[in-house]
Amino acid sequence: MDRENVFEWLWIVNCFGCGSARIWEAMKEYPSVTKLYQALREPEKIKSMLLPKELKNAKNTDEDKINEIISYCEKHNIYILTFDDEIYPERLRSIYNPPAVLFCRGDLSCLEEDFSLAVVGTRKPSDYSLKLTAALVKELAAFGIGVVSGFAVGIDITASIAAVRSGGKVIEVLGCGLDRDYPAPNVKYRSEIEASGLFVSEYYPKTAGSRASFPARNRILSGLALGTIVVEAGVKSGALVTANLAADQGRDVFAVAPHDLFDRRYGGNVALIRDGAVCLCGLKDIMYEYYENYGHKIANAADRMSETRRKFEQSMAEEKRPVRKLVDAIAPSAAEKENSEYDIDISDLTEEEKKVYNILKKAGKPMLADELAAELDADISDMLSMLTELELNGAVSPAAGQSYAAN
Repeated sequence: MDRENVFEWLWIVNCFGCGSARIWEAMKEYPSVTKLYQALREPEKIKSMLLPKELKNAKNTDEDKINEIISYCEKHNIYILTFDDEIYPERLRSIYNPPAVLFCRGDLSCLEEDFSLAVVGTRKPSDYSLKLTAALVKELAAFGIGVVSGFAVGIDITASIAAVRSGGKVIEVLGCGLDRDYPAPNVKYRSEIEASGLFVSEYYPKTAGSRASFPARNRILSGLALGTIVVEAGVKSGALVTANLAADQGRDVFAVAPHDLFDRRYGGNVALIRDGAVCLCGLKDIMYEYYENYGHKIANAADRMSETRRKFEQSMAEEKRPVRKLVDAIAPSAAEKENSEYDIDISDLTEEEKKVYNILKKAGKPMLADELAAELDADISDMLSMLTELELNGAVSPAAGQSYAAN
């Protein structure tokens, strides 16, 4: 990493602001980062270049502040990716207002993945959407297709965990600094995802998210992917923002076929399909779109990923952790439950997850998520998140409606 070059980019971003499109307006007049940086160091020039707020930023920018950011990133294993870095994704360069700087932590090889899809959806998904997301992403991983996610609760984290536990690559695009513990329910997954995935953000470390920062990051989310899959979205869902950005960027948009056309939770999906999005009914709908250009990679990746999955299952067995064929979305049969592979070890569960599991075990029958939330005095969204994790770990299985039973 060229430290001098990084210093110049950070100086520029600090003056204009993270994610400001005005950086690229200035670059038209000063076509190299060094020339623009030098101009921003000249008091007379910046008065004509910058808006009042930017001018205030420039006056508060000094060498110590930039060096402090660089030192902090080095200390916390954060890679500062600049627009002219050789590993900066070409696909991202082509979007409107690409991030001038990205802070990255995790496996940088994820940036080399040229075949990836964004998976987005509601924070309060139906059981149908959760199961479909896990099953679909498992298949994507098997064919070497990476996942880009926003690390939100609900569909986002379900897709992310399904991908990493199937040996796939994941890029998480945050709307806050990399070191912010947000959203709280997903923090426990960060180290697992970082081991084989990557977290990126255009916002400085320690920066809190805002009402504007999360929609702004969606252009990066869609820009890193060949296409965007909308699993479940209402007519006013934020997932539609990402879908619209993907369409504006010339990327493909897939909308999962709703299980009920009249269910308002899928109103956004219906609207997207009506407006020309690919109606996604299974993996074949994705393969048809990309096989001509990526057929060779799909075939080769399938062989490689089968070996990756085998090694993953072997390592999990050695750790005596519950394995349900990775992220199986279908409940095991009675015969499967009798197999020792499905013996449940709850030692790795959180205390709250253990409480949920023990309540279901004691009940001996399916219970509604609402009932469990009421019994533990928990928020329904937190309860659904815990049940999703328990299902992924093989501890519970979904039953009729929004109910669950212990395995």
